[in-house]
Amino acid sequence: MKRILTLYIFSCAVIGLAAQATLGGFNYNEIRNYNNSHNAPASKAVIANNDEIIINVDGLMNVAASNYVAVFNVVQIGESLEEIDKMMNDRINTFKEQLRLFNINESNIKVDLVSFVPRYDVQTESKLFSKSYNEIPAGYEMQKNISIQYKESSQLDHITTSALKAEIYDIVKVDYFIDMQSVKDSLRNECLKELKKKMQSFEIAGLKFENMDVNVSDDFSTIYPPTRYFSYQSYARPSFNAAKKKQSLNETPKVVSRYYNQQDYSKYDIVINPVVVEPVAQLSYSIVAKYIRKKDEKTYNIITPAGEIKQLSLK
Repeated sequence: MKRILTLYIFSCAVIGLAAQATLGGFNYNEIRNYNNSHNAPASKAVIANNDEIIINVDGLMNVAASNYVAVFNVVQIGESLEEIDKMMNDRINTFKEQLRLFNINESNIKVDLVSFVPRYDVQTESKLFSKSYNEIPAGYEMQKNISIQYKESSQLDHITTSALKAEIYDIVKVDYFIDMQSVKDSLRNECLKELKKKMQSFEIAGLKFENMDVNVSDDFSTIYPPTRYFSYQSYARPSFNAAKKKQSLNETPKVVSRYYNQQDYSKYDIVINPVVVEPVAQLSYSIVAKYIRKKDEKTYNIITPAGEIKQLSLK
């Protein structure tokens, strides 16, 4: 009896996990539509007319960035040029001081002036029988972007905290940079190894490649994290306080958020660094080898008008 009860509890747990995976807030249709339009074609070998073999290999490598750049926007308004300049510099200097506490040097911080324009207000002027509304200068608005370069993804939390202490709330973007050349070489080598394995498997099946010409084409593409964020919406829950007071149930508002989801692996022959615990750049490589059977050649000996014997090859 105890064994039956244990199995029953385990079965309920499994059902609960399956329901959670199926009924979560993830927008699977959004992911599916994106993958259908961005995935590489499934790897395959095609034999046509016994004279042509096409072998396709697709590889994917997940690469953590070696450098990041976060960009923050700062907006400051003021009535005079002196006031706005001082307030803006105070906020930026506070930001730099906070960043210095987290070992981010000022050499990795760049400030870019985006705009500096007058702001206008409307002034009401009363007349004898009417009112007129005139636009007059009321002050100025200055905008600057602050770019911070850093090497570890965890540093973004410290950077954001520093920005909040300087009353800077707008993060524009985060750029990811990787050592593209070394990554390309590594991924290409792994795909070539996979291509060789496929050729060997076809040779076991009886196909021969030694009497074939080959044409090779390849292509690289990179998917950066900003394109891999999808919407997530939590399910509304009723108010328990209302239930206890025997009142009508009020649903809490749904929260819409975003989450990172890496490229689907199902279309690739090989995936390097498959486990993803943080947003990564995903480099994909596709190589297509087209083997064409050489046509039989016939050789003839001919005598030239000068009496010389030469060979003539006909396909």
